[in-house]
Amino acid sequence: MSNESAAIIVPTDISLMVREIKAAYTRYLREFRVPDDHIILVNFSAGKDSTTTATIAHHIFGDRVRSVMADTDNEHDLTIDFARNIHLQIGSNPVEVVKRIYTEAEFSKRRERVIAGWKTKQTIRLGAYRGVVMPSLDRSDTKFGQAWLKTAERWGIEFETALDAALSVLHPSGNSFLDAALLHGQFPQLRNRFCTDELKIQIVYDAVIKPLIDDGEVVVQWSGVRAQESTKRAAYKRFDKDNRDPDFLYNFLPIHQWTAADVFALHKYFGIKPNPLYLQGADRVGCMNCVLCNKQEIAETAARWPEYQERHKEWEQKVRLASRWVHWMSVGTFDQAWMRAMGVKRLGNEKQIYGLEPDIQHIEWSGFYGPRGGMGSPNVDEVVEWAKTGRGGKVYDLVKASLDTEVCSSRYGLCE
Repeated sequence: MSNESAAIIVPTDISLMVREIKAAYTRYLREFRVPDDHIILVNFSAGKDSTTTATIAHHIFGDRVRSVMADTDNEHDLTIDFARNIHLQIGSNPVEVVKRIYTEAEFSKRRERVIAGWKTKQTIRLGAYRGVVMPSLDRSDTKFGQAWLKTAERWGIEFETALDAALSVLHPSGNSFLDAALLHGQFPQLRNRFCTDELKIQIVYDAVIKPLIDDGEVVVQWSGVRAQESTKRAAYKRFDKDNRDPDFLYNFLPIHQWTAADVFALHKYFGIKPNPLYLQGADRVGCMNCVLCNKQEIAETAARWPEYQERHKEWEQKVRLASRWVHWMSVGTFDQAWMRAMGVKRLGNEKQIYGLEPDIQHIEWSGFYGPRGGMGSPNVDEVVEWAKTGRGGKVYDLVKASLDTEVCSSRYGLCE
């Protein structure tokens, strides 16, 4: 995102823009026949956009407004502290913080499924390994089982089988993000963002919205979604019914057409100091880090807050034990000799699986960041080293390598 200075927006512009939101909201209420005594609920993340949204809502409606934040347990401590104290700046009610707690009963069901599934062979249905019969992970008396024991030695763990290793970590850890990854057997990915679904959207609905609707209340969620952020978000309607309960739940995007400069101008207009992470190189705040964050964000985090890098490394070591695919692919040499005995057809010196040429892998990790820099499944340390390089991932970027973490660094021109 480009560096946008809030100075280009004058205070009178903000006043007009806030009045436009009030007028538009009033029109939508009439159009959708929303009762006057509806509940206004701000989805708060402690970022610049949700802070702006909460400020505008309170400015217009005062103490009628409730703000709710979902803590994923993968947030920066400064973000949680900001959320718990922002009401002192806005003059509003405190932000309600909710969290998805995974229970022992949920892990018990997962263990039952793992025990039943991992004891059996499985035929891969899709991808380059389609048609390959993958072995049981509950035997140590097979060629695969003996080979896996070498994996266990390499990993520094002592279990007879991969199934035993998985069962050892399938218990609540006390951290919601890690528990979600353990239950899914992987970290969130672009096409499987269960972190957002379970740790944010669903918990706010279950803990706050549904009880209100069950009591007969009509709820309008105010969210700080802006069109500038992505093509997908640009296509969102500014006001609409929520499909989860279209008669009682609505969504409103008050700052949908605002820019980042507008957002920080409002902070200045109301005398609100933004989340301090914005003064320390952060482009956006929330998960620290988001599994989908970019190269620059990874480099910044590693330089400024290495303790989060260490935490993610510990999570990787546990989540790989809960991943059936990682156990399968950690065994053998690069050409996966054991696979040829399980169904791989050989044609000359080329390995083929039912007519396909597989991209043979040798996976050691359920990587927190997923595939990066052409690496199949790199661990956190490998991704961080890649993030320090320039385009192409081969030569270190001297700017990234010389980050001064002691001075203000804002991508939005906030440093004085």
